[in-house]
Amino acid sequence: MPKFLFKANNDVLSHCSCENEPGSSTHQLDCPWCGCGWLISCSKCGKAFTFAVIAETDTPLIELGRREVQKRGLTNVTEAEIEQWAEAMAEDLDRFEVGQIVVYFDGSYFPIEEKNIEFDGYFASHKLDELPHARALREPEYLYAEMTKQSYWRERELPDRD
Repeated sequence: MPKFLFKANNDVLSHCSCENEPGSSTHQLDCPWCGCGWLISCSKCGKAFTFAVIAETDTPLIELGRREVQKRGLTNVTEAEIEQWAEAMAEDLDRFEVGQIVVYFDGSYFPIEEKNIEFDGYFASHKLDELPHARALREPEYLYAEMTKQSYWRERELPDRD
């Protein structure tokens, strides 16, 4: 059975009221401070939430990809591109255990408990002792206050970002 991201809870920040719905894949824009760089969207309602749980699904990833393409109204995506997405998503999620809580941050998924994070994302270069999502479990206002600052992202922006 393939693994995928499902909304874990409504902790810290969640605009989604759906239950047991898969998340959608990354579609980060050039404004990661809007939430697209640090939240996960629900595939059913399209609203964002913070925490996902890794779960097995009866639905093949390629079918989840097709559903997302259709829901987003994308008409120029080929079946081959959906297959590539499904393979890449399976590879991305392979390192996680079923039941593990993960977050999305600038192009990557991380287990919530990960420490000493250093990586170049889609938009910026990050070096953190802990994920802002994890800190928000202790200080709920932190995630929104810090991640919506354009200055956080601009100060770390990659020079050769496409």
